Amino acid sequence: MEALLRLDIVIPAHNEEHRIDRTLAVYRSGCPDPGVRFHVAMDACTDRTGEIVAAHARDDRRVVAHAYPKLGKGGVIAETFRRTDADLVGFVDADAATPPAELLRLADVARTADGAIASRHHPAAVLPATRSPLRRLTSAGFAFGVRRLLRLPYRDTQCGAKVLRGDVARRVAARTTARDLLFDVDLLLVARELGHRVVEVPTVWVDQDGSRVDPVADTRRMGASLLRLWLASLRRRPRRRGVAHAP
Repeated sequence: MEALLRLDIVIPAHNEEHRIDRTLAVYRSGCPDPGVRFHVAMDACTDRTGEIVAAHARDDRRVVAHAYPKLGKGGVIAETFRRTDADLVGFVDADAATPPAELLRLADVARTADGAIASRHHPAAVLPATRSPLRRLTSAGFAFGVRRLLRLPYRDTQCGAKVLRGDVARRVAARTTARDLLFDVDLLLVARELGHRVVEVPTVWVDQDGSRVDPVADTRRMGASLLRLWLASLRRRPRRRGVAHAP
């Protein structure tokens, strides 16, 4: 990625004191370019997450802390997108399951498209750690529902690594309404409605211990949210453009 191109990486965090230190260390080391900034979007944290982020900010002025009331993962990402002014804006999960090199690869793709999303379900994706059969089943079922109900052709909407052009990110964030785990789907829906081209890219993804996602309960909640998004999409008239898939 060219040094003159600025990239803001948003890391949503809710009580991540056990993981945020390692994630910031890994990303600061893996993204040494001074044009890369790390915005930790803290969602009503009540543990030591804020202290740990503050320590990193003292060592590296590229680290920026944002403290929010309870807005949900999607809510803090959308709000932080609105506060950025970088050429490229993306987000990544706080567990560092997506290596920094993969996030930078998305940024390179986003430079020539309107955005890029990581895909764990692409045939060329690399997943060194095996996910449980239940998580694979619920993930595949949800992806199928997204394709059938919303006509979004992506293999994996929920991988927590996405990068958009800065102007696109701010425009899309202003129109999203989902504040839970459906934010990713809402973001892609709005991008399509606005006529933006978002590319799906195979990724390296390393499953991490300590996930708070309940494969059954969260999938049920996401299914209900998906139906709400579908009903809302019926009331809108999107301008469709083709979605390209990176080789």
